[in-house]
Amino acid sequence: QALITETKYNNHTDHIVFAGDLISKGPDSSRVVDFAINNSASCVRGDHEDRILLAHRDLKTHRISLPGPDEDNVNERLKPPSPGDPALDYLDEESFSHGDYFDRKFTKSLSPEQASYLMSCPLILELGDLPMLGRSIVAHAGLVPGVQLENQDPVGVMNMRTVDLKTHVPSRSHSGTPWFKLWNKYQSFLPSKDRSTVIYAHDSRRGLQQNPYSKGLDSGCASGGKLTAFILTIKNDGKAEQQVVSVKCKNYGGLKGKGRGWDELPFLASREDNH
Repeated sequence: QALITETKYNNHTDHIVFAGDLISKGPDSSRVVDFAINNSASCVRGDHEDRILLAHRDLKTHRISLPGPDEDNVNERLKPPSPGDPALDYLDEESFSHGDYFDRKFTKSLSPEQASYLMSCPLILELGDLPMLGRSIVAHAGLVPGVQLENQDPVGVMNMRTVDLKTHVPSRSHSGTPWFKLWNKYQSFLPSKDRSTVIYAHDSRRGLQQNPYSKGLDSGCASGGKLTAFILTIKNDGKAEQQVVSVKCKNYGGLKGKGRGWDELPFLASREDNH
């Protein structure tokens, strides 16, 4: 709400695109999904949405039968882990199949409308040609340069942070060459008309990253950092302005039990200036 207020969001002229991980990362995931639905926001699937949707499928097909601790108490207040808890480094890697009971609790609470909305979020969202950005794409974690969008590895799109320079195989590891460095170098060799800009999230350790052909918005909200929006204002004369707006976050830390923190709810907002 603080970020929405700070950006002076107007649902009549502005459009929000969430860059993934709307859910399972804060105290009120349901409210975030409802906000997205009520404001006709676009979205892409992050690794957290993917895990919840897998859990949703398993529950619907009755493949899950063993209840977890406090699983039926969806509204129970969840305690954040202690600052510096090493578990926070592995939040994105933890899978539902390894006993992530919070995911199951939230999955049970999803309304049909909420589940349908999350299922509608594509892995990759093409925004078309935008002023100042050119061909614009939203992906939760990143893209491998030189690979057509339809051939991108879904797991990589939702999880990559680095890329092997020899094989161009992406990895979720923090160690190595950030994928966006290779992406920006690759784009610089292309004719201007063929270059693409990626707006992404997922990598809170590296924080806000603004490069010519990639816009990384994860600025560490989970650990008391900031929540960030990239705003593209398109004026009546066709010209555009870029703006990055951030607000300070509370340290929600993570979730009870195995403790999964929430990095960020980054999004790109585009608006038309009618003045």
